[in-house]
Amino acid sequence: MYRRGGPWPTGLRWFLASLRALLVTLVCFLLLEPYTRRIRQEEVKPKVVLALDNSQSVGLFTQKEDLTRTLQRVDALAERLREKGLEVVNQTFQAGDTAVTSLAQTPLNAPVTNLHALLEKGNQTYHNQNLAATVLISDGIHNQGPTPTFQMYDAPIYPLALGDTVAQRDVVLEEVQYNKINYTGTSFPVVARVRHNGFTGTNATILLQENGKTVQRKTVALPRSGTVQTSFQVTSGQTGKKHYQVVVQPLTAEFTTLNNRRHAYLEVIKGKLKILVAAAAPHPDIKALRSALLTNQLLEVEVVLGPFQNPSFKTPYDAAILHQIPHTSGMGTEWLRRLRAANVPSLYILGPQTDFNAFNALQAGVQLSRPSPQFDEVQPILNNTFRRFSTEPIAQARIRSWPPAAVTYGDWQIAPAAEVILQQQVGTVRTTKPLLVYKPAAPTPAAVLLTDGSWQWRLTEAVDHGSSQIYDELMTHLVQLLANRRNQKRLHVYPVKDEFETSEGVALQADVFNAVQEEIFGQTVSLTLTHGGGKQTRHTFRHEQGGEGLRLGNLPVGVYRYTASTRVENQPYTDTGEFIVQEQNLESLLAVADHRLLSQIAERSETRLYYPAQLAQLEQDLLKANFKTVLRSHQEEKDLLEQPWFYFLLLGLACTEWALRRFYGSL
Repeated sequence: MYRRGGPWPTGLRWFLASLRALLVTLVCFLLLEPYTRRIRQEEVKPKVVLALDNSQSVGLFTQKEDLTRTLQRVDALAERLREKGLEVVNQTFQAGDTAVTSLAQTPLNAPVTNLHALLEKGNQTYHNQNLAATVLISDGIHNQGPTPTFQMYDAPIYPLALGDTVAQRDVVLEEVQYNKINYTGTSFPVVARVRHNGFTGTNATILLQENGKTVQRKTVALPRSGTVQTSFQVTSGQTGKKHYQVVVQPLTAEFTTLNNRRHAYLEVIKGKLKILVAAAAPHPDIKALRSALLTNQLLEVEVVLGPFQNPSFKTPYDAAILHQIPHTSGMGTEWLRRLRAANVPSLYILGPQTDFNAFNALQAGVQLSRPSPQFDEVQPILNNTFRRFSTEPIAQARIRSWPPAAVTYGDWQIAPAAEVILQQQVGTVRTTKPLLVYKPAAPTPAAVLLTDGSWQWRLTEAVDHGSSQIYDELMTHLVQLLANRRNQKRLHVYPVKDEFETSEGVALQADVFNAVQEEIFGQTVSLTLTHGGGKQTRHTFRHEQGGEGLRLGNLPVGVYRYTASTRVENQPYTDTGEFIVQEQNLESLLAVADHRLLSQIAERSETRLYYPAQLAQLEQDLLKANFKTVLRSHQEEKDLLEQPWFYFLLLGLACTEWALRRFYGSL
């Protein structure tokens, strides 16, 4: 265009040509996908964490005036360290520490002391931020989590000791022992162990109270050894959760009465659940299942092996485990018919002798359309989306280590209402095929285990870990789930656990079923919560698939009962239940500081233990350590296509060319 002449002077023509050539070159340059590299440097000042143990014991057993004065001096120390170029941050047990600007104004209300968690919190938060030192301000009382003296931390720890190491005259209700599950009409013990300091030869009165009323009283002499034990025999004829209190009446000149009371929450139930284990022939599974179920004292197990006599059913069964029944020989057919007629929930264990055509007719939640004499060696994998009962955090890893088991090869089809508990893994490939299935729908709840090799799982877990805890819990929870659903309620509201601590939130879940016991969603559930004192609160929540249910937050100690209601198909349905909230009260058990633990932490960090009067020495030692500022380089690589300035450069070249052509009279 420009070499053929034009209205522009020669110099301008070459300049315009250069602009156009540069623009085209830069656009073509983008085809090479260029990127820019930038190195940025920053200075990271040394960081000192002031970790305050804001547990209840610090406020209970340290003089308030001395504690306030010490924390104010620590706040002043933090300001002086900041002036010397150090970055100082405050940290406590609470979840977010952004509001902790002054240690002297921090509430001392943490219900437990986990010093390792407090120190590890600083490590995790400032791991890559030049953490230079941690000042641990504590009384040394540690009652939860790993002992910090045996842990490794990123920065040296400078302990500052609070509290008093001189034991006070005190009586402590150290422990209350009782069975959490008891049966109606039986007598069960509630054992109290009392420890004291400075009251040798004094008589102490111990009370057993129920609903605030004293039901039994014991007087014991406090011995020289410092510990005494006494027992109450309790008989209850009514079912339900019971709340007892064991109280040591205060003695003269006792240091504190906060540790004179403990709560006992137990459940009285009516008899045991009777479980039938029936097998067409002896098998290692029977021994494994029976041993697993007997670990739960709520279950009474009866084992019947073929050839069978006619079933008598003198007492009704709450659930049954049928091993390879229905059988290819027809053995156990009469037992199966009677169990089905009585609507007994059943766990079917399948194997090579199972009559799959007869099993498919049971509609137990899974079917095998084309059975084959071949089988797969599959490994069990826990389905984390199953929420009917909870499993231990270690369950996933332990189940993965169980050996493979044989499963009949074929096309397994799961019923719409069925839920998968265990899935199959073939080799290294995790599949969605079922291995253990639960079906809550009518006419009778059922579960199916697709292999007869589960006995290897229990044996392997016991050998590898010293106990078969996960296998036992899986089988007992499954059987209890089957047995407890016999009433086929349309509305079932239940707490996520039977016992809550005051430090954790209370949550309730709900299940709603239609006429054929298929779970449905979308209902509004109304709930009335009644405290032991008679106070009532009303709540509503919506029952949604995968929803979080009703979260009640933290509640005071006590037994809570609730009544829930909803409407299904224009018919009202209700459900009732109860749960308990208890308090560990760990912080008041020891009324003496443990400075020896703090000294061990300092020794491991090659520092020393400081007392409130030695804050000046602590400041000197922190400054003398001469913590260095870290110079950190960051390299950033960025695609040129993602950088706006390059497009503005292209636009500038194009606009400049256009403006010059326009100005000199020709576009």
